[in-house]
Amino acid sequence: MDEPVQDLDAVNRELAEVVDALNATPTDDFAARHALRTRQDELRELAAQFRVDADEQRSTEDLRRELAARETQITAIYGAAMEQVSQSGGGGGDFGSPVAAAEGGLTAKGRDATGAPEIRSRISRLREILAAREAD
Repeated sequence: MDEPVQDLDAVNRELAEVVDALNATPTDDFAARHALRTRQDELRELAAQFRVDADEQRSTEDLRRELAARETQITAIYGAAMEQVSQSGGGGGDFGSPVAAAEGGLTAKGRDATGAPEIRSRISRLREILAAREAD
């Protein structure tokens, strides 16, 4: 299992093998479980590098299209959340009330449930790559 990994498919295969081995390893075999968890972390990091490298290989226009789509997606999420607050009476002037605070909390939880944090992270990554290309 500790051979050098050459492509993402190989990383994913080995990662599946490690997970299977973890599931088959007794919970009290701490040394074996530690070694498997360490390898799992290494493979996850390697898989993340493949994802970053894949973005670098994409065309600038393709990245711009994805960025526009992600920005539209996040705008829709926030717009829907604001609409919910307005419809429930949360748009009034009593922003300090417990009801308004609860609505704000639910809205934040709702955004998190829709994947908003991941989308914002992806937008940041795309902007970073595009800015670097423009600087060159």
